[in-house]
Amino acid sequence: MAKQISELSWEKRLLVISYDKQEDQIFIKSKKFISDNKCEIEDRNLEIIFYEKFKNKDYAKPEFINNKYGIWLIGYDGMIKDFSNDDKIYLRLFDLIDSMPMRKDEMINDKC
Repeated sequence: MAKQISELSWEKRLLVISYDKQEDQIFIKSKKFISDNKCEIEDRNLEIIFYEKFKNKDYAKPEFINNKYGIWLIGYDGMIKDFSNDDKIYLRLFDLIDSMPMRKDEMINDKC
């Protein structure tokens, strides 16, 4: 049975990426962002969950996707912190996370 992403609340920040097919720019640019920023992603405790055609083998589709394609940043509290329907979210992602109160404590031990 598919898990709910809410099970990750208070454990992980989430980046939820919803796309139609692997040829889509949102998927291609997301994969490149992930490979270019592995350390920064790990350091910020980000779990990345892809939904292709609104499906993921491990997680049920969250309601906020609502048949939309895009990228959502979900905080530890389970609330949506940012959304973009393209890859522009990556330009502000780390700054946004670094401005969050709980992240300030984590930054003491930055590894990147």
